[in-house]
Amino acid sequence: MLKIIIANFHLEKILWIIKKNIGYMVFVGLVAALLFGGYAYATRSSVYQAKLSFYAYSDPNYVSDTSVNITYSEVNQAKNLISSYTQILKSDTFIEALKEETGLNYSTSYLKSIISTSAVSDTAVFYVYVLDSNPVNAQKIANAIGELAPDMIVSLVKAGGVQVLDSAKLPTTPYKQTNVGFTAILGFLFGCVAAFVVFIIKGLLNTTIRRKYEIEDMFSIPILGDVPEIEEDKTNGAINTDGKNPKFLSEDSSFAMNEAYNAIRTKLLYTGMDQKCPIYGITSADSGEGKSLNSINLSISYSHLGKKVLLIDGDLRKSGVQRALKKNVRHGLSQYLGGINKDFELYNYNENLDILFAGEIPPNPMELLSSDKCLHMLEQLQEEYDVIFIDFPPVGEVADALALANTVTSYILVVRENLTKFDKEESIIRSLEPLGADICGFIYNGIATDSREYKYNTKKYGEEYGYGFRYNTNKEDK
Repeated sequence: MLKIIIANFHLEKILWIIKKNIGYMVFVGLVAALLFGGYAYATRSSVYQAKLSFYAYSDPNYVSDTSVNITYSEVNQAKNLISSYTQILKSDTFIEALKEETGLNYSTSYLKSIISTSAVSDTAVFYVYVLDSNPVNAQKIANAIGELAPDMIVSLVKAGGVQVLDSAKLPTTPYKQTNVGFTAILGFLFGCVAAFVVFIIKGLLNTTIRRKYEIEDMFSIPILGDVPEIEEDKTNGAINTDGKNPKFLSEDSSFAMNEAYNAIRTKLLYTGMDQKCPIYGITSADSGEGKSLNSINLSISYSHLGKKVLLIDGDLRKSGVQRALKKNVRHGLSQYLGGINKDFELYNYNENLDILFAGEIPPNPMELLSSDKCLHMLEQLQEEYDVIFIDFPPVGEVADALALANTVTSYILVVRENLTKFDKEESIIRSLEPLGADICGFIYNGIATDSREYKYNTKKYGEEYGYGFRYNTNKEDK
């Protein structure tokens, strides 16, 4: 868990989590403020303080002799005795006597806790404070201290003495009381902070890839290109009124879509320059990430170069390419590899692109793909084509793509924004690398067109380079 949090920690993601959940944080804070404030209101209480003052003497005879002039040194001696006097006031012996004097049913520990003292600097005066929720009891305890202290201090300390200067008066206003508003504010802050911590931890534990930089930070494998989110024609499902599917690359596709596959194609051309017919395996971590659609469009993009291209639907479990093109095939790859048919049929998509569909779902797809018959078939096809693409099942779900690890020139991994999890992606990379499989890069699929990481998100790019409206112009503009 800690490894995921560290790997996922980024300032931009922290700010995104806060922005996404700020409403929930405020709501939790308001609920906590209501609870804290309600509890404070229901249990609100007031504390009253009674105060009396003493004057300390260095000689007990000075207490009753008003004709004595006390020297400065005697005052200093009295000041030094104050700390001893205050300790006497909180001793068990004195507290027991105080309980008997007041007749209150208070415990010794409670009486100790409500009595405090303070000395006035540079004088022989000190104060005794009593805090209690009952103002009458606070005054009663304070004045009882005044009655007991002079005699008990002299008898216990055997030095000096004290005299009451001012007796305690009945307190009429609370010294301290519950502040409901302040408690509610504390509750709000506590709720917001608690919600913030929960959402941050939850967000950092979420390994879903939501920005391209997360792939770049996590892996050393390059990103071949960004494929934008393709919007379908809502009025006619996935098919436009002219009968064309907007998801498939064509001359009517947007500039951004064409340019995305051009960039991927260009980088792949460099990776396969030393082979007559490179074989690229296209896969992903999980289903729904767009591997089949990208396999089709990448094959179409290559065919535009005039190269002889073959796309093999190697997903013998779900047949993504076959389903995308809505074909019902009786002489497909599975029937050929399983020995049901002696040959297979190729579907001609355009002048330069052929497609070998998966066919019917077999009970043993892994065995068919790893068979000598499959390897021999690929060797023969390499003699006829310039490049071969194989659409494999997701490696994170089944291991079929690993069957041809020694034959495939390089693997292309498709990740989808807001769907692919980087820990799952890391797992499939670890499963491919021990087999000696080469991974040439990622296709970052479904990037939001308004993302800051998407370079074709404004007209400015097209206007600056003169390509902005190449594939979006109306017929009358051509």
